[in-house]
Amino acid sequence: MSEPPAESVVIVEPAQVPAARAVASAHGVDVQEVPRRGIEPVTTVTLLLVGTAAAVGTVLHTLEQRKGGQVIDLRPGAPKAFYRTPDLLYGMVVVIAVDGKVTIKVEEPDGRFGKVIAALPRLLPGSGDAAQVARAVSGEFGPDVAVETVPLPGAGGGE
Repeated sequence: MSEPPAESVVIVEPAQVPAARAVASAHGVDVQEVPRRGIEPVTTVTLLLVGTAAAVGTVLHTLEQRKGGQVIDLRPGAPKAFYRTPDLLYGMVVVIAVDGKVTIKVEEPDGRFGKVIAALPRLLPGSGDAAQVARAVSGEFGPDVAVETVPLPGAGGGE
């Protein structure tokens, strides 16, 4: 007796669709593009993944890893405040504060990485001080994360 197919929806950038299809195909997962409705500009593509629960889970995890790490730029006038980038390893978070850079490595990234990046907006101080960021993250996640603070050149301070 075979298990019923699992379904999951994933949202990707248009340029990532071929890679998402390739990963899904490699794991025996069918991909269906969900048609968009409305008049807003197309900046993302919604895909429906259908396959065994294990295969769909593997594809979702692989696509999440390909997004890379999280950058949070707290400096006034930053062009992008929150964004993911493949320039950082999955499981890494870099917070750019007004006086330094805080690098956070999630010790067990599977599952925990999402929890850390989801909690950061609530934990981050309004002032953007690197030492405050480091204390808040360490206090919330303890040994589950490694936190390193590096002062920005000319900013003074840091931890």
